[in-house]
Amino acid sequence: MSELSDLTLNFSPRQQTGTSPSKQLRNQGRIPAVLYGKETNRSLSVDDKEIRILLRKASGTSSLMRLLGEDGEDELGLIKDLQKDQIRDKILHIDFIQVTRGEELQTRIPLILVGDADGVKNQGGILEVLANEVEVRCRPSKLPNQIELDISSLSLGENLQIKDIPEIEGVSFVEPLDS
Repeated sequence: MSELSDLTLNFSPRQQTGTSPSKQLRNQGRIPAVLYGKETNRSLSVDDKEIRILLRKASGTSSLMRLLGEDGEDELGLIKDLQKDQIRDKILHIDFIQVTRGEELQTRIPLILVGDADGVKNQGGILEVLANEVEVRCRPSKLPNQIELDISSLSLGENLQIKDIPEIEGVSFVEPLDS
């Protein structure tokens, strides 16, 4: 897990919404964003360079972030959706979901495959990956950035299921163990 103090993002409230104001924001080096949850639904803007640095530091979008507003607001959030222009490599819009301190949250965490499967390396098989992420439930302080899964012992015809993922303290898997 990354330190929360390292993953701090400053935001500004945004009064105008829609296509034209969003284009103007992007031209100023800011990205339109929304923070929503049980208690809030607010339009924001964040600095483009700042969010790119933060995403590299966080190694993806599944990390818990501390959002600090100009007026002293302090929120915890996860990136729920990040819209990109793949051709221009520009972030168009970000949806943050509010995380309440002390309450469990449910989100998807990326699975990172580690090692070379024996069935692929020595037996001529092909590795077929059916899931790149897994849904978990935990407290915000226990949220992992990613889950590493060692596949080096997989032979031909074998598979890994949720029950084969190493247990992480304070984290439970939402999906059935045999999936």
